[in-house]
Amino acid sequence: NVKLQLGNQTDGDLQIYHDGSNSYITDAGTGSLIIDGSTSTQIKGSTYVILRSSAGENMAVGNANGAFDLFYNGSKKFSTNSSGISVTGSVVADGLTVDGDVLVNRTSSFTNAAVEVQDDGSGEVLALNNNGTDGQFLRLYNSGTLIGGLGNNTSSVSSLNIYRGSTPAINIASNGDISFYNGSGNQGLF
Repeated sequence: NVKLQLGNQTDGDLQIYHDGSNSYITDAGTGSLIIDGSTSTQIKGSTYVILRSSAGENMAVGNANGAFDLFYNGSKKFSTNSSGISVTGSVVADGLTVDGDVLVNRTSSFTNAAVEVQDDGSGEVLALNNNGTDGQFLRLYNSGTLIGGLGNNTSSVSSLNIYRGSTPAINIASNGDISFYNGSGNQGLF
């Protein structure tokens, strides 16, 4: 097949050719291949467009009427879909505004919490969980030390406890009875 070669007369710094199966624009010389449009630059594909490294790893794939995917080291990390986006891995952001409902699905043992709000690194401030150990599902912390929370004392959710640290302070039973406890966890009198 014939190649259009520009630049160096021997090998051509820029080559445009067809190999019988695919068409190529190849930068065979030094420097970068820069495609510059005065108003806009378009790369078209009737089914999809792939941005791939010379090692063969996908970096970005755009599908006509479908997903746009971004990759890190050959692994898909970000994808658009009909309902929004999907992210594989962690998201680090300097801010977040959510307009609508938030659903958190627990998939790991993140300090036994499904949701944690943390301060500058000295520990959790708020944790929502269901770890099955002490029954607390809302925990409040101060510098990593548990200072209080809400929860139940059984898996059947038969009562609601307000905690002082890990010790119940108030219990509201399913029948409406309210019990108060002293600092040792013993039922107090009033």
